[in-house]
Amino acid sequence: MSANEQLAFDVRLRSRRVQRELDSLREVDYQRVVARLKTLVNDPRPQGCEKLYDDVHRVRVGDIRIIYLIDEANKRIDVGGIRRRSERTYRGIDKLFQ
Repeated sequence: MSANEQLAFDVRLRSRRVQRELDSLREVDYQRVVARLKTLVNDPRPQGCEKLYDDVHRVRVGDIRIIYLIDEANKRIDVGGIRRRSERTYRGIDKLFQ
């Protein structure tokens, strides 16, 4: 398989809570986050992504953070949180993927 034949990942929101977090964004932020989620399909570790622990990563979209788990074996990305940056952003992220 050549580099051009890289298999795409399936991006999914892990819970209804994540869907509510996405839906609560302003329209302009919503569009930017959805666009970033679409780019994760082909590049789960884009430039600027940060590994938080194990296979849990985060990417920034302005002041919004997308927290996600990369499942290489199943070619899946589980989004566990879409949050505005604050003191509470990363609190409890270890429980998002249990």
